[in-house]
Amino acid sequence: MGFLFKRAKSFEALFWRFVALTVIVMVLLIAVILILIDAKPLLTITVLVVAFVPFVIIAWKVYTALSAPLKSLAASLEAIRHEEYTLRTQPKFSAGAIKAMSEEVSLIADDLKARKINYDRQAVLVFNLIEQLATPIAVFDSIGCLHHGNDALSTWCGIPWRQARQCKAQQLGLRFNTGTQLPPWEIEDKHRAQHWQLRYSAFELSGERYQLVVMTNVEQLIKSTEREAWQKMTRVLSHEINNSMAPIKSLAESLLELLGTEQQNPKISSALEVIINRSGSLMGFVDRYASLNQVYEPDIKSLDIDVLINKVAGLFECDVRYKKSGIQIQSDEIMLEQVLINLLKNATEASPKGKPIEISVKKINMTVKVLIKDQGPGIANIDNLFVPFYTTKANGKGIGLSLCRNILEQLNGRLELKNRDDRAGAEAVINLPSRIDK
Repeated sequence: MGFLFKRAKSFEALFWRFVALTVIVMVLLIAVILILIDAKPLLTITVLVVAFVPFVIIAWKVYTALSAPLKSLAASLEAIRHEEYTLRTQPKFSAGAIKAMSEEVSLIADDLKARKINYDRQAVLVFNLIEQLATPIAVFDSIGCLHHGNDALSTWCGIPWRQARQCKAQQLGLRFNTGTQLPPWEIEDKHRAQHWQLRYSAFELSGERYQLVVMTNVEQLIKSTEREAWQKMTRVLSHEINNSMAPIKSLAESLLELLGTEQQNPKISSALEVIINRSGSLMGFVDRYASLNQVYEPDIKSLDIDVLINKVAGLFECDVRYKKSGIQIQSDEIMLEQVLINLLKNATEASPKGKPIEISVKKINMTVKVLIKDQGPGIANIDNLFVPFYTTKANGKGIGLSLCRNILEQLNGRLELKNRDDRAGAEAVINLPSRIDK
């Protein structure tokens, strides 16, 4: 008998084997009793039916009562496996093993539900944090389709990331390599890959596997390091030069005043005036250069680019040709105005008299481009344009372009300088995001 129960593979098989054995035992007992009392066959059959049928009905009721809560528990566990925690078992038993099992399953469901809520909150927090970062970040699903991103990613790929959801990585300029010896992620444009570095990692969320890709502008890191080095050097030079020149200028002014009360020697007076003027010029130059790497606090507002360009063009007497674009941008008016003044001044100084300066504005996806073209001789050495102190002008200081680049970078923009393709002359291109978060 023990062997029969051990071979049972399910609760149902075990239960119905028990019922079958019980029925067999009952039939044998009843048959033996009837034989001993020499009962008639009809009576024997009647007794067997009367005894067997109620027992089977009772056995079925017992089976239903026992299997129903077990099936309910199975349904609850399946729901928990699919992260559905609202389904609860309601056993008819108020005590016992099945009641205890139902309570434990309910406690497990409540605990897993609380953990899932906490995990979902953390995931939402992470996605919100990604949206606030200025570095392009993309989250791709297991097959390489965009799941989440941020505004910096929109600028990087040229289209709003929400519109690019479910787009393949290749459509965004990335390559997702699976099952190869190549790196998992690469930038398809080889030229662009020289300026950007990819960092990536995998994570799981709600049972799904995702890829986190962070794009770092190596060029900006290099510029940032250079800027920090220049700032340190500038602080040292400014301090030393001002500390040295201030007393020299002050002594020269005192000597000039002293000579003014007595009989003046023209040569001495002239020499002192040169010392005073050059000291003031050198101190002023140091102050101007100190502003080169100054960190500004942009006042971001909605601007009509046409109004701003016409305002700046009115400051110059040269022929400035500009066709209205009707484009609105979000930027700092004062900072952008200073950049336009510097670039337009360079263009007018480079162009021959009577030659017009051409300005145009166009919007490409999330980027607004302001193009300033002159008809001068062009740029001889493009590589040194942004090197501080480098200038091709006789009276230039070599600060203007570096200052423009510094201002635009703080507006999340970029300055490009190149020679014109259509004719002789240079072209300055201001790249600005159409929208800047405050």
